[in-house]
Amino acid sequence: MIDQYLLRYFLAVAETGNFSRAARRVSVTQPTLSVGIAKLERELGARLFDRDRQRVALTPAGSRFLVRARRIAAEYEHALVELSEVTDPTLLRVGVLNTIPTRLVERWLTAHRALGSGETLEILDGSERDIAERLERGRIDLALSVIRPHHPRFAPEVLARERYMMVLPPDHPLANESEVQAEQLARDRMALRRHCEALPEINRFFVERGVRPRFVLKTTSDERVLAVVRSGAGIGMMPESFAAGPERFVPVRDFKLVREIGLLHAGAACVEQGRASPLIAMVRAHYGTTDLRRSI
Repeated sequence: MIDQYLLRYFLAVAETGNFSRAARRVSVTQPTLSVGIAKLERELGARLFDRDRQRVALTPAGSRFLVRARRIAAEYEHALVELSEVTDPTLLRVGVLNTIPTRLVERWLTAHRALGSGETLEILDGSERDIAERLERGRIDLALSVIRPHHPRFAPEVLARERYMMVLPPDHPLANESEVQAEQLARDRMALRRHCEALPEINRFFVERGVRPRFVLKTTSDERVLAVVRSGAGIGMMPESFAAGPERFVPVRDFKLVREIGLLHAGAACVEQGRASPLIAMVRAHYGTTDLRRSI
């Protein structure tokens, strides 16, 4: 019998094509992962990967095993889902994109607790990719995340559309402008949101206009970006839903990218679960009555 953790190691290497990235995905050290793969190969009596300094590739035996491994992993995940449903039928497992403002999540959870509905919540804070993977595997029931064209399998429900805007200190020379040009910001230092789902598009936009920002901060914390802006030490670029404090959110001329925020569902049963959920009713009501530019 093959241990479940060995399957996880194998799938991580097969899907990333790299032992270092695979180790990070399953949260172990690279030596630990390598030992696990070697153990799996001994148990199966076959070499699963061809390794060299440049790449890791599946052998023919590895390719055949990959089909079985994915099937076994999917069945295991489904079993976990069924067990969780049996032990706690009121449980709703919700993924929340880590670029949804924290103050909104706090507001919803506070109101949900005060409601006393009996609904039990399990919240996953994660990246867009992490949330999509967990939906695919049935580890969460639904998610509040970015909606993409390739998401029809998750029965997407768009709740809001919002722009990415430049965030300036209140005393910045351009703080009161109706819009700014990228070239006007060439001398400012930037607070970079490394986890931003639009980072490639933002970088390309500035580079095409000959602007290569100097960075005062590189972080995965939105709150830290806002703190840097408030201090006057730098500027940033964020979705307009973060506009709540003294910082000034100003549109950038010719930057037209808009993100769609909405609900994604793990399956048809989860669509019905979302319709009956008091928490999701609050989320829908919030986005349905909110002016993004003022109070989201």
